[in-house]
Amino acid sequence: MQDAQWWYANSKQSEGPVDLAGLRRLQQDGTVTARTLLWREGMASWRPLAELDPSVGTAEPGPLSIDAVPVAEAVVPLVIDPSDPYRAPATTPVAAAAAGLEGEMALYAAVVGGNFPIYRQRWRLDQGIAEGSGTWHWPAFLIGVIWMVYRRMYRLAAIWAGTLVFFSIAEALLGVPEGVSLVITLAINTVAALYANRWYLAHCQHEIARARALAGDDEACLRRELAERGDTNAPAAAMVAIVVVAVMYVGQAMAG
Repeated sequence: MQDAQWWYANSKQSEGPVDLAGLRRLQQDGTVTARTLLWREGMASWRPLAELDPSVGTAEPGPLSIDAVPVAEAVVPLVIDPSDPYRAPATTPVAAAAAGLEGEMALYAAVVGGNFPIYRQRWRLDQGIAEGSGTWHWPAFLIGVIWMVYRRMYRLAAIWAGTLVFFSIAEALLGVPEGVSLVITLAINTVAALYANRWYLAHCQHEIARARALAGDDEACLRRELAERGDTNAPAAAMVAIVVVAVMYVGQAMAG
């Protein structure tokens, strides 16, 4: 157990691997807390440190006794490079996220997929609430419409694309200076970054409600529905990215 390699999740990405001594140091300097999600080979899902080691308190970091905690989950063979530990515990992102979870947490995990540990923290699900206010989302700021399609929020992506087109046409008709246009673009992107986690939470809750209406009390059917509706759509996002680049080239050619 002393040689076990651990990964830990922060608000943006996963970090690791580190050994037990490294985890102790991270806990002492406050990087790892009782709510930090951890995973090592042999675990079917990410779990907060407080679940793995109940003796860990939130007020004053003390010595870890995690080496004495047995791993309850069954060993799942790795099929993906463990340097990407959010996807390492199982064969698919959805299975990896939902394995070992129960209740509402398992439903959120099923619809989000492989990056569930990140959204689990952003939405404060371990605190018994579900809200995404006060958080920032870089992908939404940088590639808003593409990220929305990637996360299967097609209706929102269409609305957001329409908003961007509207502002672009209005700026062209009104002859808005380039500097002012840049400020408007940054403001729109900032709104997307500030509200993205709330929008995605509302989307996931809507999908859970729709899946419940179809599956009823059948838990297995419910998870299957969420697995089909959830996770990501990389091919669609790639197609949108190509369209965006093509439109930008056409726009520049017409302007030139």
